[in-house]
Amino acid sequence: MEKNLEILEKIYNLRYKSGKVHLFHSINKLVGRFGNVVSLDKIYVSKEYLSYLSEKLFQDKNRLTSFFRGNNKYVRLSLVQEFMQDFGRDIAQDIKDDFLELKQYNSSIFKATKKRITTLKENENEEITNEDIDLINRYLSNWKKLQDKIRHFIPEEFYNQKNNYFYTSLLSYVKFFEKLNSDYEIGIKYLQATN
Repeated sequence: MEKNLEILEKIYNLRYKSGKVHLFHSINKLVGRFGNVVSLDKIYVSKEYLSYLSEKLFQDKNRLTSFFRGNNKYVRLSLVQEFMQDFGRDIAQDIKDDFLELKQYNSSIFKATKKRITTLKENENEEITNEDIDLINRYLSNWKKLQDKIRHFIPEEFYNQKNNYFYTSLLSYVKFFEKLNSDYEIGIKYLQATN
């Protein structure tokens, strides 16, 4: 496959074009406060996120969401925590672990991706391989998963509640990802062109 340095640079920069939002550092800070400083009864989560959690925890996409019926698109997290106590699960800890797991996986993939892209940029004769494509694809896929998780965690109608640290942080992450989506799309199209 033909090497495109401009596109490789965009992929390389996905993690670093953070402006004022240092996303991967901030996730540590965010989950560190979650369930401790921030009261769970002040946090509403989307049913879309609950559906994802239900599939992760029970291998059943509807188990959690079917319990919280009604027309609302969101539910108070303290109610979810109460429900989860019957299963001996700490939902706040589960969510913390989930975000950190994705963040740590992203960091480990990016180290390898960064090293390989640096080699490809510095060595004119170095060709891009199928292994490189797979590595970059895994990185982009994980980046997208993190974006989707943050975007769907709290419904948009709560983003403007500036008094809540959680909502404010998540909104800044959503805006951060939106700025980089064009680089992500370019990277994905580049990889798809190899098939």
